[in-house]
Amino acid sequence: MMSFYQNTGAATFGLLVFHVVMAAALWKMAERVKEEPQWFALVPFLNIVLFLKIAKKPLWWLLLFLIPLVNIITIVVATMALCERFKVNKWWGLVSLISPANLVLYLYLAYGTEKAPPATPQAPPAAPQA
Repeated sequence: MMSFYQNTGAATFGLLVFHVVMAAALWKMAERVKEEPQWFALVPFLNIVLFLKIAKKPLWWLLLFLIPLVNIITIVVATMALCERFKVNKWWGLVSLISPANLVLYLYLAYGTEKAPPATPQAPPAAPQA
């Protein structure tokens, strides 16, 4: 009889690889838009904070990630904002619903797009001189 826990090592390894690749993508996206602290990408739960900061969403959205079904909508909306930030069609955010594809999307946003605008706001226009 096969044990239920027979393949937990493979599943754990797969999740670890997914986390490391996702952390690398988040770190690179944060680096490109000059968002700090970039090391948040390495820490579970804090990586969601960094993800929201890069997507320019309020940090109270972190609570929405804790509510079942609402978290799915939240990740799609935040990913759409992330796509807009990196000058990619926002509807690509729907790809975040498909697990392997969302990782490819985040890697594309991190390494494959043109230069993203930095997080610093633009200076207001100068007053006209008389």
